[in-house]
Amino acid sequence: MKLEEKRRMSHSGMLAHISLLFLMKFAFALSTDVIVPEGCGLILNCVDANNDMATFKWTFRSRASVSESQVGTKPAFEKQNIQISDEGEYECVTENKDIDNRRVRMSRAYNVSVDTKINIKAWGVITVTEGKVANLPCSPPLSATLTKKDVWARDTKERALEPLQPLTQDKNDDEPSHGVYWARPNEDLSINIFDTKMQDSGMYHCQFEGGKYMVELIVEAPPLPRCFGHTGAWEQCEDDKSRTAAAVMSESLTDFATKLYSHLRRAIPKENILYSPVSIAGVLSHLLLGARNETRTLMEDALCLPRGFSCSHKAMKVLREETQGSLDMASHIFYSAEQNLSEAFINQSMEFYEAAPTTLSDDVEKNLDMINSWVAQKTRNKIPKLLDSVDPLDQLILINAVYFVGKWKLKFDGNSRPASFTTLDGDMVTVPTLYGAKYKLSMQFFSSLNAQVAAFPLTGKNRLFILLPLTTSLKALQAVEERLTDTELTKMAKDMSKVTPLTAEVTLPKLKLDIETDMNRLIGDIGLGGLSTDPNLCGLFPEQADLPVALSDAHHRASLTLSEIGVEAAAATSLSFARSFPSFSAMQPFILVLWSDQANCPLFMGRVTRP
Repeated sequence: MKLEEKRRMSHSGMLAHISLLFLMKFAFALSTDVIVPEGCGLILNCVDANNDMATFKWTFRSRASVSESQVGTKPAFEKQNIQISDEGEYECVTENKDIDNRRVRMSRAYNVSVDTKINIKAWGVITVTEGKVANLPCSPPLSATLTKKDVWARDTKERALEPLQPLTQDKNDDEPSHGVYWARPNEDLSINIFDTKMQDSGMYHCQFEGGKYMVELIVEAPPLPRCFGHTGAWEQCEDDKSRTAAAVMSESLTDFATKLYSHLRRAIPKENILYSPVSIAGVLSHLLLGARNETRTLMEDALCLPRGFSCSHKAMKVLREETQGSLDMASHIFYSAEQNLSEAFINQSMEFYEAAPTTLSDDVEKNLDMINSWVAQKTRNKIPKLLDSVDPLDQLILINAVYFVGKWKLKFDGNSRPASFTTLDGDMVTVPTLYGAKYKLSMQFFSSLNAQVAAFPLTGKNRLFILLPLTTSLKALQAVEERLTDTELTKMAKDMSKVTPLTAEVTLPKLKLDIETDMNRLIGDIGLGGLSTDPNLCGLFPEQADLPVALSDAHHRASLTLSEIGVEAAAATSLSFARSFPSFSAMQPFILVLWSDQANCPLFMGRVTRP
């Protein structure tokens, strides 16, 4: 080795050694002063205490005896009941390895002093709302000699004690006016301050022979009215946002529809399902018009709407107008005369939902007949009865009804005959069918859904999609359902519009479904359980205070008919899909989606496991 290289290495090593010494001295200089009250506990932490690969060594240098001893090997040093003999320097050396696998040591030191002169005072704290009664307790030991003269005093701004002279409450006086009174004159020295004011806040002293008790009274201002700041009308939809509102609503409704299906398929794994996402969204959106603060946020999340989206109600109005002709959507308000509805809510209900308010009477049977008659009229008698009863305590009932009719653009043959439908259990059930020997429709297998999809064109820019699983088993049906997300559903509708129709033999079961969905459970499943407890509906009821209105019941009933004429549905829909090609036979469990190309979202969704 050359001499110059040895010199460089020696010089380099010396620099490293000097640098290391400097770092060690610097670490000792960063000691921390810690003052601990005598009798209390002490916890000190090493450097890099959370490193499982490091080792730790605690050393104690006593201030009294100038001795040094090892006191621990854990990342933290703990000691209870600290005394004067525990004063001194506690040092922890942490040893680890750096990225080059070299040993590294880091030190942390604490200079611990013990304070024997700390005077700790304790007092009770009583908090009341302005106007309420404040009870200030004082129960001296039984051995104390009690005299009620100059027992209570209060701190003044000048930090002096102002004596109090409590009065004895008149037995005939239920609640005296503002003042200080003995709470239990014959038992102890406790006092009551009636009709408390903000200026009553402060420190109170109860003094007796051999002791003293202090109470801090905090008088808080009464809370603001429940609906303070939440009673204004729904904000205006800005012009720049209104242009995109329809697209946002289409995406939200599709997301909402598949979310509902996901919850329903888990709750009802094998039975028929039929519901209308636009009807459920319609009544919840109408309620959203009056929701404020946290309730509005919860409802927007449940409806899959962007938070703070001001154009949701205008977008619902546009959807209702654009789908007229094939889908009739109507809303209505039934409310108790005892409840004062917000004028802004009534006006905006008319503007966005064409929902007029009707007052409920004292006759519950009359109310029941009035509501069911309205629903029957709006659904062309497809749903003649929605409610079984009306609770006399009901303050508000919001109703949304939808009626859909779409005729086949290509009719089925008139000689339709019965055929066998295979259920999930493998049973063969004979049912009437719709048959087309040479029916023109679009069909395609979607590997992303694991299903054969057929699209049946209907009048009014609508299509009936039928998703047919690969087999008749429950596992095959669930495989399709698990993949049926809002993204897949939208993509399927878009891709099917590009598929060239072809002629095939088609067999569909005739359907006449009438299904009631457990809406109370579904409301909770989608995150709206708070509507049943303490919702903020101040946009509806600006004067609700001690007894806010909460959701007491919810119903959803769906009717669907699949016949030679077409699809007719009220409040919900059911769709059929086939699997074989070039023929299409939906004589097994399938999923239905009634899609509106005008609104670009599903109007009805369902599942058929037994026609």
